[in-house]
Amino acid sequence: MRRFFLLQIPDTETFHLPEEESKHIVRVLRSEAGDQFLLLNGSGLIVTAEIVDAHPKKCLVKVVSKEVKSRTGNGFHLAIAPTKNLDRMEWMVEKIVEIGATKLTFLNCERSERVQLKLDRLQRVAISAMKQAQHDFLLEIEELRNFSDFVVSNPSGGIAHCLEAEKKSVNKLTDHSRVLIGPEGDFSETEIELALKHGYEAVHLGESRLRTETAGMVACVLAINS
Repeated sequence: MRRFFLLQIPDTETFHLPEEESKHIVRVLRSEAGDQFLLLNGSGLIVTAEIVDAHPKKCLVKVVSKEVKSRTGNGFHLAIAPTKNLDRMEWMVEKIVEIGATKLTFLNCERSERVQLKLDRLQRVAISAMKQAQHDFLLEIEELRNFSDFVVSNPSGGIAHCLEAEKKSVNKLTDHSRVLIGPEGDFSETEIELALKHGYEAVHLGESRLRTETAGMVACVLAINS
């Protein structure tokens, strides 16, 4: 059954879909009265809806059934410095959603290449990937945050950096539910020391030196499969 995202699903027996969704369902997919599909709000609510009136601007649907799901496990939180090229971040968001990440925070580090970030495009990529992967929950994407503020308020996890140091694999971390990934120029020594002071452990992501977005995806795979 096709899956559609609707952040605010009305708590009524019947309701009209927004114009954009109505147009896609009726004109693009050529759905008709009686056709059924799933509506998800990204927070665990899943509604089976049936078309009553296939209007291309205000498609009327009725609720057939509802189900509310809860997240299982601790999830995985990736905190990463965004790349200068936003397309690379879009690719990463798509992949970590498919893999099963639950939260994404962008970090403003000393050597960050990008200090401003609009999340609209990334949210759309996350929604599309959620539907494609048939997940019930939407990746939570957090605004750009100062590195030091983030580490202090979110203690423990893994920090991947390129300096010579004793490092663990992600699956050996005391807390592998959160990993920090720095910019192309890496974290500064000051940032690494601050993270270690607040319960983070140094991690490696294999023998290769990875690009930022690749490191984010690899960290996600290793943590979720630990």
